[in-house]
Amino acid sequence: MVIRKNYAQELEALHNHLTELGSAAKRSVHKAITAYINRDPELAHELFSDDLRINASTADIEKEAHRIIALQQPVASDLRMLFAVLHISLDLERIADHAVSIARAVLRRNPEEEDVESITNNLREMANLAEAMIEAALNAYIAKDASAARKIAAEDEKMDAWLKEIYRDSAKHMQKNPDIILTGISYIGISNNLERIGDYVTNICERVVFLNTGEIIELN
Repeated sequence: MVIRKNYAQELEALHNHLTELGSAAKRSVHKAITAYINRDPELAHELFSDDLRINASTADIEKEAHRIIALQQPVASDLRMLFAVLHISLDLERIADHAVSIARAVLRRNPEEEDVESITNNLREMANLAEAMIEAALNAYIAKDASAARKIAAEDEKMDAWLKEIYRDSAKHMQKNPDIILTGISYIGISNNLERIGDYVTNICERVVFLNTGEIIELN
């Protein structure tokens, strides 16, 4: 009886560790886009140390999940959960990696580069959607809500639409004004990173569905 109680506590601790990782990944995305829009290299530099902590946290989750599998011999439903945790933690780590890529773009920016307000606003909206998707996916995982996960994954279509719009607008402005070519290239790079974050959130949603149904499906 004591052994099973300890086992339940270990699973709960693993859940908590994963949700903390998710919150850290979301903060990284928020920091990255804020640093880019505000041209804040100091904030951008924070992303690198944050990423080291996120990588370490992901490794800890992997070790703990493997330890539980090896020592506790979990039943099928728990084993499914452990595999979901492993995959979700890796997707969260990759989300944070894309936030670091945005931070690098901040550090590469020339202070003399002009901004295009309409595109900057679209990037902000795209980032807001990415953050909302991360939070909603984590909530779906906590609630074990496959229906919510499917709805969140559908939001990735909006991310794709933002990407196309930013591509189109950036190209149009670069053609009209060669002086903003570097800015336009930067906009396209940032939007690509945000779109990939949306893809990883979709992967998380697929794992939530798997956790609840045992089905491995593609939601994108």
